[in-house]
Amino acid sequence: MYASYNDYIEFLIVYVREAHPEMLRQGSETGIVGRPKTLDERIILATACVAKYKFTIPMVIDGMDGKVNSDYKAAPVRITVTDIDGKVAFYAGPGPFDFKLPPVEKTLKKLIANAGRIPPPPVPQWSRPVNGLRCGLSFDPEKLTIGEEVTARLKFENTTDEPINFYYQTTDAIKRFVINNDRGQTLKIEASRAAGRFRMRGRRSSPVQRIAPGETFETKIEGKIVAVSDQGTSIAGQFHAVYNVEVDENTLAQIEPALPKGIPLGTTQPVWTGKISSGTCTLNVTLPQQDGCIDCHSDSDYHHAKLQDCANCHVGEMGNANFGVKDESCAQCHPRDGVYGRRQILGSGGEFDMASRHVSGTIEDKDCLLCHDNRQHRNGVVSLLDPDSGGTRAWTGTRTGFCLTCHDGDPPAKISFPAKSDGSGYDKSKFQGSAHALGEQGCSNCHNPHGSSYPSLLKDIHSR
Repeated sequence: MYASYNDYIEFLIVYVREAHPEMLRQGSETGIVGRPKTLDERIILATACVAKYKFTIPMVIDGMDGKVNSDYKAAPVRITVTDIDGKVAFYAGPGPFDFKLPPVEKTLKKLIANAGRIPPPPVPQWSRPVNGLRCGLSFDPEKLTIGEEVTARLKFENTTDEPINFYYQTTDAIKRFVINNDRGQTLKIEASRAAGRFRMRGRRSSPVQRIAPGETFETKIEGKIVAVSDQGTSIAGQFHAVYNVEVDENTLAQIEPALPKGIPLGTTQPVWTGKISSGTCTLNVTLPQQDGCIDCHSDSDYHHAKLQDCANCHVGEMGNANFGVKDESCAQCHPRDGVYGRRQILGSGGEFDMASRHVSGTIEDKDCLLCHDNRQHRNGVVSLLDPDSGGTRAWTGTRTGFCLTCHDGDPPAKISFPAKSDGSGYDKSKFQGSAHALGEQGCSNCHNPHGSSYPSLLKDIHSR
C-alpha cells in the first residue's frame, strides 16, 4: 500500500508479484496456473483479488519487470508513506509482522498538521560528558495527550579519542525515565497494549555496545505516556523528562558472565562505568478531550440542540444496561418560565396555576400523559394520544372529537369528573357532530386546554 499527500490524503494499493504462486493450480477460478506469464494474467488475478476482498482503495498493477516491487522492496515491506514532495515519510519493516497501523496513522497526522511534509525531528537535549560519554534525549511528539503514543530517542555519544564499551540493558531502559512537573505530579512511559510490551529498536546483539570515537549509539523506545497513579484530573501543563543510567563495579560483577569475549574486565578497554543523565526535555501535556453525548448523538433534534443536560430526559448510568429514557419527565422542563420560546405549562405562573385549570390539584407527569404522547415530544413534536386506547395509540381525529372522548358523559378509565360543577357541567356530548362547524381548532376556539385566568378555561377572545 502506498499513501501520498497532495492537498489531501490519497491511498493506493500496488499489486506486485504473487507471494505463493504454487497455490494457483489447475481448476482454480481464475484459470491461471502458477506464476502469471503475462500482464493480462496478472490483471485477472488482481481483479479477482479486488472482487474477493471488496477493496475500495484504488489498485494499480506492477509491470512484469517488477520495478515497483524492486524500488520499494515491496516483497517484505507492506506499507510506504510519501510526503507531498514524493519523499518517503514512513517505511514499514518486513511484513506481515510489521504490518501495523498506529505508526502509519501517526505519520499521516504529522503530514496533515505540517502541510504535507514531515517536520524535522526533535533536537536531542544533551548532558555534559561523564567519563567521555554524554547522553541525549528527545521525545516525539513534544506536545502530547495523556495516553498518547510517544517515541523517546536516546543517543549515547563517545566524546573521547578511544573506543567506549557501553553496557546498555534494553529490558530495564523504560524504567529509567523520570517525568515530573513542579507540582510533584509524575508520568511514565507504559508498554503499549497493542504491542504487548514496549518496543525498542537499536542494535541489540550484545548488552555491550562498542562506540567508536566521535560516534553515537542510538536506540528508540516507544510506549504511552500515562500518569503514575491517581493524581486527580489536573495532570496537564509542562513536564520535564530525564533519562538516568548508572553502571558501577557491582553492576559489572553481576553481568560479567554475559559479557562478550574480547572485552574482559581490567583490560585497556574496560566497560564504561559512571552515572549519567540525559539533558532535560520539556513536554507539553494535555488531558484527553472528554467526548460529550452530543459528540456522538449530534444536536440535530430539538431537545439535543437546546437542552444538553442528559439527566433531564435520561435515567441510569451512561454506557450501562440500566441507561434509558424517562417515560415521564414533563415536570423536568415545563415549570420554567418558557421552554425555549414555548409557553409555560407548569410551575408558578404556568397555565395550570391559573384561576381555572383542566386538572385540579398538583399536576404530575402521569396527568400530562393522559392526553400527550411524549415519544416524539423531545424532537419538538407535540402530539395527542387517543384517551380510549390507554395511551397506546396516537389520536388521528378532530380536536372536537378528542375533547369529547372524555366530555361525552362516559370518560375513559382513570378519568373522573367532580360530582358538582358550575354551568352546564362536563358532559358536552351535544356537540357531537359539530366538528365541521367549530372548525379545525374545535373547542380550542374558545377554551384553553390547560388553564385560563377566566372561568371554565375560557379564552379572552375579545382581547379585553
